[in-house]
Order: sequence, then C-alpha cells, then structure tokens
Amino acid sequence: MTITKRPAVANATTIEEFIGRAPDAGRGSAAEPVKRRKETISLGIDPALLARIDRHSSRLGISRAATIALAMSRFIEMEDKTASNA
Repeated sequence: MTITKRPAVANATTIEEFIGRAPDAGRGSAAEPVKRRKETISLGIDPALLARIDRHSSRLGISRAATIALAMSRFIEMEDKTASNA
C-alpha cells in the first residue's frame, strides 16, 4: 500500500479528488442516510432499576438513553413475535 501525500493547495475540488482516489471511496452516488428525529419523553423510574440500567450502560459503553431505547426495542420485538405466534 502506498501512502499519498495530501494536496498542498487545500481547495474543495482538490480535496474531493484526493478523497475520491482512496481505495474505500464510494463509487457512484450513494443515498444519504435518513436522519430520524427522536422524541423526548419524561419517564419516572425506580432508582434501583435506574442504577441497574446505568451499570449495564457502562458495561456496553453506551449512554443511558441508548440502553433504554435498546431494551425497549428488544422488548417490542419479543412481544411482536409472541403475538404473531398466538
């Protein structure tokens, strides 16, 4: 693998060309990822359960909000599967 120096002149066209020559540069026009707006909710939760969620968040290396969203998503998936099997 060869190392290519970045262009001396930093203008947008030169930079885009430099990035475009990278081996992992996407070819063609890729669709932009859809950004979904998230709703903010207020939730009352037992302090002991919150402490467990925080410990789990630390183990996973994600935020408390991400842990709660992940748990809710898994719960809903499980409930949907249970309902479809009934």
